[in-house]
Amino acid sequence: MGHNICALISRKSIDEIGVKKFQLAVAFEDDFVIVILEMESIFYWSQKLDLSIESRNEKIDWDCELVHYFAKELKMEKYALIQTDYFAGIGEQSASLYENGNLIIENKSINDVLKRLGVNKGHFADEFDTLNLGEYRTTEHYYWDNYNFADKKTNMIAGRIPKDIS
Repeated sequence: MGHNICALISRKSIDEIGVKKFQLAVAFEDDFVIVILEMESIFYWSQKLDLSIESRNEKIDWDCELVHYFAKELKMEKYALIQTDYFAGIGEQSASLYENGNLIIENKSINDVLKRLGVNKGHFADEFDTLNLGEYRTTEHYYWDNYNFADKKTNMIAGRIPKDIS
């Protein structure tokens, strides 16, 4: 079974008004916030805001103008942009670390970048598991209108795919 997640991760402080404005799916784990990025949502906001979704990074799909705009609007000062891509038995992962929109570390392992962000693995296997990232690997589950998994979780804000392009 394949899975893929692309997400912004930062310390728990985030502008929840901005999250709701952009209808992004967000999970709160430990002392961190995970903004789950979903393809249809990215396409919508790229058109609506006229911001590029062309990735600057060959290993992370959404390392683009729009996603860094989200990070700024959500008041994320130091943040990781992560991606896993596990399909057909081939597993890849990559992460980059940013501060105030400036690249600090590029294309390292997710655990290395999360450690630099301040995630302590504690008694968990690694930093990825500490933030329960495996739970969020099917991104559309947190954006669907019907049966949105986030609606039933107390640690999440459900995302939505806006319908109007005007």
